[in-house]
Amino acid sequence: MRNIAKLVLFFSLSFIAVLFFAGLLDLLREWTDAALVFPPAGGDGGFFSGSLVTKMALPAAFYGSILLGLNYAARRRMAYPAAFIVIFILSLGLSAAAFVGLESLQRLGSTRISMTQRPAHMVEPGFIFTPGPSSIPGASVKAIFLEDPYKGGAARAVSQDSLYYQGSGPAIRPRRLPFPEEKSPLLRSITGDFLRSAQYLSAWFESGLLPYGVYAGSLALFLLSLGCLVNISYWSLANLFFGALAFRGALMLEALLNQPHIHELLSSFAGGMIHESLVNPIIFSTLGALILLYSALVYLARGRISNG
Repeated sequence: MRNIAKLVLFFSLSFIAVLFFAGLLDLLREWTDAALVFPPAGGDGGFFSGSLVTKMALPAAFYGSILLGLNYAARRRMAYPAAFIVIFILSLGLSAAAFVGLESLQRLGSTRISMTQRPAHMVEPGFIFTPGPSSIPGASVKAIFLEDPYKGGAARAVSQDSLYYQGSGPAIRPRRLPFPEEKSPLLRSITGDFLRSAQYLSAWFESGLLPYGVYAGSLALFLLSLGCLVNISYWSLANLFFGALAFRGALMLEALLNQPHIHELLSSFAGGMIHESLVNPIIFSTLGALILLYSALVYLARGRISNG
């Protein structure tokens, strides 16, 4: 019982920590996007604005806490059936509670974090702004602000082949500044899959607790069946990496099965025997059951070999 209590505590703390960390990363992403827009869309009020807890963080907490919980149970040499039941119940309960709490906070308007005042002296007179490619081939258009760039109709010098003065220039529409970005296809694909997973989980939760329990339960069953990979070697860190790769594949599979054309294709194969909304939960449950059956057969075979 002590190990089960420790697992409950560890899983709960892991879920909260991953939820907070993923929400913080999403908040920083929103702030970075806002910082690259000139002039800021919010003006002097709400310059940086974002939510610390977002629905995108919920699937990250769902996947991450199950992975960490399985790894913890393997390191503690806990019985797999007991760990399976505990993590299954906690993953459904905590994720549903997180959705309920997030919706309550959104109704109260308490999820947004914003910087009410624009930082002083962020852009001063002398700022050179290149609004974009010129309509004239080979011509470079630049605006050199002679007054506060945030002031409406600020005086500027415009350079396009030649330099001329504008005493009251037109207002600049907010646009993204041409800062170089570090492209990471792996991180971008993971973020995109988590965003799509958040949309699926949110849609199922909005349909009711029972439909959400069906979808999230089948997904949790599939993820928990991959627990054989977190005990594949004697090195706990390597097991965690193997489990992370397997969970990345599960996330890709979820995104693939929920694509409209793939979902329609699978629904057409099922015909009228299975409701189209239950196709993906049945696939997750079937895959999870097959993996669990294979793991049980391998376990029994090893036991017979060890007994001679």
